[in-house]
Amino acid sequence: MIALIRMIVSIGGVILLFFLMSESRFEKHKTRIYCACFYAASIAMTCLWYAFSQEVFARMGAFVTYLFFGIFAVWISRDSVYVSLYKLALIFYLLSVFLIGGLEISIIFFHKNVWADIAVRIVLIAVIALFIDRKMKNSIRGFSEYVENELDRFSVAVMMLSLFFGIGFILNPKIHDQTPYRLMQIAMNFFLTGIMQVLVFRLYLHIGREKQYMLENQLMEMNHRLLEWNMELLSSAGEEESGKICGNAAINTILSAYKEQATKEKIKVMLDVELNKETGIPNIDLITILANAWENALYGCMEARKEEQDRECAVRLSIRKKKNKLAIYCSNTCRLEASLEKGLPRPEDTGGVGVMSIVRTVEKFDGEYDFKNENGVFICRLVMNIPPDAEISATG
Repeated sequence: MIALIRMIVSIGGVILLFFLMSESRFEKHKTRIYCACFYAASIAMTCLWYAFSQEVFARMGAFVTYLFFGIFAVWISRDSVYVSLYKLALIFYLLSVFLIGGLEISIIFFHKNVWADIAVRIVLIAVIALFIDRKMKNSIRGFSEYVENELDRFSVAVMMLSLFFGIGFILNPKIHDQTPYRLMQIAMNFFLTGIMQVLVFRLYLHIGREKQYMLENQLMEMNHRLLEWNMELLSSAGEEESGKICGNAAINTILSAYKEQATKEKIKVMLDVELNKETGIPNIDLITILANAWENALYGCMEARKEEQDRECAVRLSIRKKKNKLAIYCSNTCRLEASLEKGLPRPEDTGGVGVMSIVRTVEKFDGEYDFKNENGVFICRLVMNIPPDAEISATG
């Protein structure tokens, strides 16, 4: 019974930690079914094997069980094979943490009490899982993409070997001495192996983000050139709009076009725009913000309608200029569960359109931004500082 409970806790902990770090290639419902079936089959196999031959199971049971879990994890994971293998190595390192942690704490503080060992394992699994979920889940999952592009397979192999060497030293069955020196060795091995993985992780995460930032800059420059070209076409055409939204011709044109698009989709539009011909902010930057914000708003409305077909959708846009500041408020209907990551809307809730373009344009003018979801209404608030020379030319 003790061995069974230990296996239930350990296998469950490994499955939990792996799926905090990796995404399944199946939908959530199928993933739960597959994991439940594997979990039940593993426990059943453990019981039968233990009943048949305790001695053989004691030598090979854990190895065979986790070997089958490795095969299952590679099959179900969305990551490539070698990224999945690296994550498995990391999971087995964490497995050794809560296995050794439970054993050592029960030996030192609870006189080798097996229930204390099991309880400590559960606590350590919960602490590790909570830390990964709150602090590292998104970074680790995003790290997979960077590994695919930046990290070669030899480097992944070296990282995996360092983990396995560390695990092998820690779980060496031939060492039984519980001396302070042995405990210090274990603690130092845990620390050095773990810190090396953290350093490599942060290095490649930084490299990947830098390349992503450069790519976004290139896309923003292309977007700017496209917008400038469209503005020149609109100016040369000299066509009058059917309804005047504001005094700035470029802003008036783009908002009229988006309003017409929203009306066709049966989305209610409320505009409150107070802008003159000269806004103090270059038209190209203002259009970058408005175009991306409106695209995100329309996408949010369409996603909310998928969630509830008869839901009334609306977009509200307000632009006000006061002294040396320009304030923009945009709200739209969105999915109730739409959330933020590090203060920014998630790509899956905006269609991956232009959030960073908005943020970087606002930062360009030393401005501030704020995003939030209030019970199914997504709100974007921006404030930009108008440059002094632009303010003088606008008033002059």
